[in-house]
Amino acid sequence: MRDAAPAVIEFEPTPNPDAIRVRPGRVLASGSPREYAGAPESAADPLAALLLGIEGVARVMIGRDWFSVVREGPAFGWDELKADIAFAVTDAMAQPRDAGATDAADSHADGFSAIEREIDQVLDRWVRPLLAADGGQAVLERFDPEEGVAWVRMEGACGGCPSASLTLNRAIEQAVCKWVPEVKRVRALMGHERPAGDAKARFRGWIARKWGMGADG
Repeated sequence: MRDAAPAVIEFEPTPNPDAIRVRPGRVLASGSPREYAGAPESAADPLAALLLGIEGVARVMIGRDWFSVVREGPAFGWDELKADIAFAVTDAMAQPRDAGATDAADSHADGFSAIEREIDQVLDRWVRPLLAADGGQAVLERFDPEEGVAWVRMEGACGGCPSASLTLNRAIEQAVCKWVPEVKRVRALMGHERPAGDAKARFRGWIARKWGMGADG
């Protein structure tokens, strides 16, 4: 990450008033964007750790050549936070970086069913590029075949955004339902919330009811 010339740091507003998108002028990671929250020492990414150490920063998402910062609320002004963010970027440039920390997020899809992989491909092609432009991300958690519901977790600047429900209905649900007819609805999870219930048990029950197979069939 160390170059001879200093990079120009660009701050971009997002639809979420409590989030900004930052372009540090450097490649930060490969793979899918990854969100970090909690204690700074828990973040495997050095830049994320520095950003989470700033008072008023609640969550951070690191993308390929951008990152987004979500503040704890309007009590923390962006003018002060931007200065601290710029210092954090400068400090991170001097530290060694493990790109594999972000690549690990791609393993999330390893256990997907065939339909879930189709949904994830639709998100990757039609949805995620649009959300990344606003510093956000949509992560497929699971597909409930019994109800035809795809559960999608909104992260980064999209998590907690006032317009997230509109984005979900207009962009995500329309795209997914168009290309994957098994999906009837898309529901959003915010942050690290998880859908209730045992996904595998529900899937086995749906198979049993649809084709009259036993739980182990």
